[in-house]
Amino acid sequence: MRRKEFEVQEDELCASFLEEKYDGVLTFTGKDGWPKAVPLNYVFLAGSIYFHGSKQGEKMAGLAADPRAEFVVYQAHAFIPSYFSDPYLACPATVFFRSVRARGNVEQVTDAAEKAAALQALMNIMQPEGRHAPIDAADPKYAASLKGVSVMRLDPTELTGKFKFGQNLSDKRRDQVIARLNERGLPDDHDAITRIRDSALKCPMRDN
Repeated sequence: MRRKEFEVQEDELCASFLEEKYDGVLTFTGKDGWPKAVPLNYVFLAGSIYFHGSKQGEKMAGLAADPRAEFVVYQAHAFIPSYFSDPYLACPATVFFRSVRARGNVEQVTDAAEKAAALQALMNIMQPEGRHAPIDAADPKYAASLKGVSVMRLDPTELTGKFKFGQNLSDKRRDQVIARLNERGLPDDHDAITRIRDSALKCPMRDN
């Protein structure tokens, strides 16, 4: 059953998460009729999801036949062991995470300037230190590369977010989880604690 308290209604939060990350999974119908899932790097730019690849292959053939696709981005923030809140049952074990699903049609980008802008935006994320000539459609040294690469754009018609950080927990159980995360002290635990507290402010639960 889908928990309503984990759903994200604000498109701005979904967009912010997509801007923060750079890898996800594209799902579409393959040329053979089977569903396909392809992990890839992307950039979220001006409200659209851009990714690149070869002009040939399974992904291109499938999207050419049916451009409908869904793109999923997911980040696990912290595994919460069952014993954080129950010394006997395994049932409370869970993962606190963020995920966003974007649905829409995928189109080939044919404009060289748009291609260059998308690829440069991706480079800004993947290689923030620079140390390369900016990707510019007007640069003759990039002309052949821009012509040879395929850049695709997904314009989301629907964004669905799910951010799970203990919104369903009572104040008492939430405090127990925070205390145990503080004790555990893994690299991502402090960030998880901050997100748990922020989520509690947005979705307070009655103590029990």
